[in-house]
Amino acid sequence: MRGRNLLFALTCLSLALSAPAADYPNAAEMLKAVRHAQSGQRAQLKGSLTAQPADTSISIRPTEASFRFKAEGPVLRYEFSDPDPVTLRISLGENDSELMQSGSSRDGKYTPAQFARRVMGTDLTYEDLALKFIYWTKARITGEDRMKTRPVWRIELQPPGPGRSAYGEVVVWVDKENGALMKAEGFNPAGKLIKRFEVVSAQVIQRAWFLKEMRVETVDPASGKVVSRTKMEIQAPE
Repeated sequence: MRGRNLLFALTCLSLALSAPAADYPNAAEMLKAVRHAQSGQRAQLKGSLTAQPADTSISIRPTEASFRFKAEGPVLRYEFSDPDPVTLRISLGENDSELMQSGSSRDGKYTPAQFARRVMGTDLTYEDLALKFIYWTKARITGEDRMKTRPVWRIELQPPGPGRSAYGEVVVWVDKENGALMKAEGFNPAGKLIKRFEVVSAQVIQRAWFLKEMRVETVDPASGKVVSRTKMEIQAPE
């Protein structure tokens, strides 16, 4: 009798472990909503990037770059003018995004081998700016949470293959109602945190939601400490 009870308990445990933790929506559909939210914006704004070491006692002048931001549906443009005119054009397609640069000393499309380069010396890379991870098909919703009073889904994403990304995994938190990205954390192939993105505030411009301030932090994978951070600000032109 005792053996039968043990077998029954093990069977129940096996079924519990194999059952879904919750009735979560399809991750692919959620990412599609994120892409739709990103590609549905239309406005001409201005912005800035300010990067500095996390240790404020280090006397290094912050890296600053101002830009014009143009959202034209599925095409986003970042137009930098200092020190040289440079335009970064991001095309948000159905299955992937494409990043092109024109001006300065370089023209043409960015490839995976160039994704890890920093944009204007900040903590943002070209891969980050092009939102490559929201197109990854290896995705699953692993939980739900609240962030700045908003209900969000937690989604784990893995790159399509080796050499396609500087990240081994990216975890994103997505607003349940409007598909907005609220937070993201990037991990190296060894599973160590190396980058953190967090929306500090948002704003309504022309009846649409836009980022107002975002904080990007580069993390030392060995110590887990933030080594540098960049603030991105977006605002309507005066």
